[in-house]
Amino acid sequence: MNFFGRAIRYCWRQKVRNSILLLVFTLLASSAMIALTVGHATAEGAAEVRKTVGASIRVAIDSGNQENYGPGIENSNGMSYQYNGDYITQEVMDAIAKVKGVVSYSAESEGGYYGAAVDFDYFPGAFNVDVSGYGQLVPYTVTMNTALSVKFLDGTYTLEEGRHIMPEDSFAVLISKELADKNHLSLGDTITLYSLDTQREDVFEIVGIFSGTEGMSKDAMMADGIPANQGYIDMNSYQKMWNETTLELGSLDVYVDSAENVQDVLETIQNLPEIKDKTFTYSTDTENFDLISNPLSSIQTMVGTAVVIIAVTGAVIIVLLLGLWTRGRKKEAGILMAVGRSKLEIVLQFLTENILVAIPAAAASLGMTALLADKVGAYLVSQTANNITGLSVRIHSADIAAVYGIGVLILILAVLLAAVTVIRLKPREILSQMD
Repeated sequence: MNFFGRAIRYCWRQKVRNSILLLVFTLLASSAMIALTVGHATAEGAAEVRKTVGASIRVAIDSGNQENYGPGIENSNGMSYQYNGDYITQEVMDAIAKVKGVVSYSAESEGGYYGAAVDFDYFPGAFNVDVSGYGQLVPYTVTMNTALSVKFLDGTYTLEEGRHIMPEDSFAVLISKELADKNHLSLGDTITLYSLDTQREDVFEIVGIFSGTEGMSKDAMMADGIPANQGYIDMNSYQKMWNETTLELGSLDVYVDSAENVQDVLETIQNLPEIKDKTFTYSTDTENFDLISNPLSSIQTMVGTAVVIIAVTGAVIIVLLLGLWTRGRKKEAGILMAVGRSKLEIVLQFLTENILVAIPAAAASLGMTALLADKVGAYLVSQTANNITGLSVRIHSADIAAVYGIGVLILILAVLLAAVTVIRLKPREILSQMD
C-alpha cells in the first residue's frame, strides 16, 4: 500500500486525534482570517475617511480687525459699524473646490435662523415667551451640507431617514425624530416657519430626520433650549429670505484628503488669485479627521499584532501536538523502514494525514469567518471608535491566500520537526527501543 492509502486508513482510525486537530486548525485559521479581514476593512474605512472628511481649513472674514469697518453711524441703539472687508463668495468657493487635495467644503451658522412653528408644535419648556405672535422662536443651524456638520461627524446625531441637506438644496429642513413623531410628520412633508428677523413665513420640505436628541434637556426652561426642537435649514433659502442676490458667507470649512497635506493645501488656497490679498483669516483643524481615523488606525495596529500572535501561537501548538503524537509512532515508522519504505515516503504520509484534516478545517474556517467577521468588526469599532458607522467587512481573496499559504508552511514545518524525532533513527534502533 502506498503512503496515501496508509494516510487515509490512519485518519479513519484516529478519529479523536483528527477531531482535535480539526478544531485547532479551524480556530487558528478563522482567527487569523477574521483579524486580516477586519484589518482590511479598517484600512478601507480610513481611506474613505480621508476622502470624505480629512482635515479641514477654515477660511473666515477678518471681523476682528477694526480696519475693515467704516466710520460709526449713530442710531437708536447707539453706534453701528459697517463691515467693509471681503466676504466669501461663490467665486471664492469655486476656486477653492478646484485645488488638489480639496474633497468638499461646507459652511454653517449655528443658530443662524430662529423660526416659530406655524403649522406644527414644538416641545414646550417650563416657560414660554411669544415675541413673534406665532409662539416661541427656536434656533436652526443654517448649513450647506449637514453631512459635514460637527454633530453628525462626532456621532451626536445620526441620520435615520431621508438624506442630508446638500449645497444645491433650497428650502429644505432636517428635523429630529422626536419632533417628527410628536407632530406625525414624515419625509416629504412640509412645515411652515416664521422668522421675526425677516418678518415672513417660509415653507420647508423635510428631506431628512435625525436621532440623537432623545432625553436631552426635556426640562429646559424655554422651548429654544430643547435639542429635539432644533433643526437644520439650507443656506440657499436663508439667502433668499433676505433677498440677497449673491452668496456672501462669513466663514467656509474646506475639507482636505489628508491631515498630512493640510498645510500644503492651505498655502495653495492662500495664493489663489481669487483669494490672495483679501481680508480673510485662516486656521486648520484635524480634530474631526483624528476623531475617526485615529481609532481606525488603532484597530489596524491591534489586528496586525493579533495576526502575528495567532501565527506564532498556532505554530507552537501544532508543533507540540504533532511532536507528541509522532513520537508515539516510532514502532510504525521502524517497521515501515525495515520493509524498505524510504524516510521521504514516511514524511509524506505524515504530511498527507494532516493535510486531509486541514482541508475540511479550511472550509470550516471560511464559513466561520463569513459568519463572524462582520460581528467582530462591529464590536471592535463599538469599543474603540463608537463614532464610526458603516464599516464594510468583506473577505478578500488575498486574505484567504495569505492565511492558507502561511498555514501550509507552518504545517510542513511542524510535520518535519515532529518527524525528525523518528526518522533520524535507524530501523534497528527504533525496534530495539520498543523491545
